[in-house]
Amino acid sequence: MDKNKDIISYDVYELDLYDLKNKVEKLNVDEVIVYGIGNNGAEINRLFKNIGVKIKYYLDVKARNEVRTFKGIKVVDPEALPEMYKGEYIVISPSIHDSIYDWMKKHNIPDEKLILSFYKTESMCIDYGNHYGVKPSADIGYCGTRTERVKATFVTIAYNTPENLLRRAIESVLRQTLRDIKYLFILNGPTDDTARIVNEYAKMDARISVIDMGCNLPWTDIKLLNAIRDNIEGDYCCQLDSDDYYDERFLEEAVEIGDRNRADIICVRTCLFCADSEYNPMDAGLDYDWHDKFYFNVVHPQCHIIGHKNIMLAYARSKICSTFWGKLYTNTLMKRYLDYLTNLPAAERELYYRLDTAMTYRILSMAERVFYSDKVLHFSQYSKKNSTFTLAPIEWLMSLWYSYKGLKDEIYSYYGKKKAKAYSKGFLQVHLLWMVGRKGMLDSVDSSKYRDAVIDHFREMISDKIFKSILINKGQYMKADCREFYEKVYALSGKRGVV
Repeated sequence: MDKNKDIISYDVYELDLYDLKNKVEKLNVDEVIVYGIGNNGAEINRLFKNIGVKIKYYLDVKARNEVRTFKGIKVVDPEALPEMYKGEYIVISPSIHDSIYDWMKKHNIPDEKLILSFYKTESMCIDYGNHYGVKPSADIGYCGTRTERVKATFVTIAYNTPENLLRRAIESVLRQTLRDIKYLFILNGPTDDTARIVNEYAKMDARISVIDMGCNLPWTDIKLLNAIRDNIEGDYCCQLDSDDYYDERFLEEAVEIGDRNRADIICVRTCLFCADSEYNPMDAGLDYDWHDKFYFNVVHPQCHIIGHKNIMLAYARSKICSTFWGKLYTNTLMKRYLDYLTNLPAAERELYYRLDTAMTYRILSMAERVFYSDKVLHFSQYSKKNSTFTLAPIEWLMSLWYSYKGLKDEIYSYYGKKKAKAYSKGFLQVHLLWMVGRKGMLDSVDSSKYRDAVIDHFREMISDKIFKSILINKGQYMKADCREFYEKVYALSGKRGVV
């Protein structure tokens, strides 16, 4: 594929309420239709209430998933618009709105009836990875000798990865502008060409160190954890999934922030994008993970978070993303964290640390200084072929529950009940709905060697008012899926009677 057609530049926008207010007042509009029931749709609702503009109804593809109302206003499937439309003004609210605008034009909505109020925040490029061939790129400055003074170690643990995505990941590390690195590549029992490709690069660049585990091990395995601990070098380390990639400026930017501020952890912004560059939610259907063509894990990061209490609160409020990747850690902190894991009883480690949610929770709990870059420097693609859809074990839900209980206990000791409940619910809601999207996760309960412990936690879940309120009383998106999930947990807990 032509590289120029595979690396696509996007402008990023945010809602401009000031401009929207001026446009609506200039048009002397007293009633509009609004597309979008996300955060922007809620902000527009608040604005229009304050200035006396009525929202006739909302449009959103989420109406196909049993969403009937938003902020007390009817939500309509866009497919019904052509028959319902009577010449009203339509406000388009989502920040990523090109596909919506195109859909409106395709369905003969006059351009002068469409109101868009946004300001551009940045531009970025996404590399979809389809242009990578069957050989290493020739334009990389490969290093023939090992770096004398390693500043940071990149760690990739790989099983089976499509060749083009694997090459994209490897080359994103080798192209780092700060070149004093070690690239620790752990082969975790791949059965495809992953080992051949990695060793091909290792012969060309002495900064790559390859460890073959000989079989596929869970991330909680002592042998795997020790392989990381004993082989990271330098001041910092970071993780990279074998189908993700870093911007070439990632390390230089993160190290500069870390060195200047004595940070334990440096977070960068991650862009999560659909693997299909042609993806269009207006006509391709929608589920929880398919937000749009791309989105960001943290849109407006804090400059810094200092102190255990503040870090835990930021994590609970999703001011720090729960993924382990997209962050640079000091090796001092990382080794403390790995020592903690390896000293845990095997059952606790294997049941609760199979997913980033608990891994990130634990390492954050050990940190005192977290700093952020506001630049998008890490890219992660989502696809129905990802293991997050195909291999989700019940231990992932246990990881969330473990983290939630720990955070909840702390937060209720720091804040009044009202605030503590809101913070705890916010954390659980974000991550629990992601779990609901893992179809079949609950089917793996009987195959878990920790089945009895899992069932005990199910009993805790159905006794937790916040857990129940999210799944049973949720009146919006994924209502049927949420209730089905709760009913399964309820049944597996051994409870009888009405849910």
